Amino acid sequence: MKDRMTVNVLGTEYTIEKRKTEEDTNLQEADGYIDTSVKLIVIEDMQTEPNSKLDLEGYTRQVIRHEIVHAFLFESGMDSSTYICREGWAKNEEMVDWFAIQFPKILEVFKVADAL
Repeated sequence: MKDRMTVNVLGTEYTIEKRKTEEDTNLQEADGYIDTSVKLIVIEDMQTEPNSKLDLEGYTRQVIRHEIVHAFLFESGMDSSTYICREGWAKNEEMVDWFAIQFPKILEVFKVADAL
């Protein structure tokens, strides 16, 4: 991924930026985050360190997908109803992770099945 790019999520432009943890304190607790108020997705510019994942490039793509899923849920209006209960389904990190991790496999099956 480039250090900065723009993607269209259901008609809304989101900027995706790579930042170092030292530049952005929000990255101290997460490898990425989304700020829907300014349509910004930030991904940590991960470097190989002791105990880091061996495939940082693949993991970075997974984190990008995860935050993009959050953007799609927000732009679909799913985010607003989830405040009724704490950590409702549209903000549930496990569910968003599932989509982010499984999407490449689902896409491949869709391609094979000529379902796109």
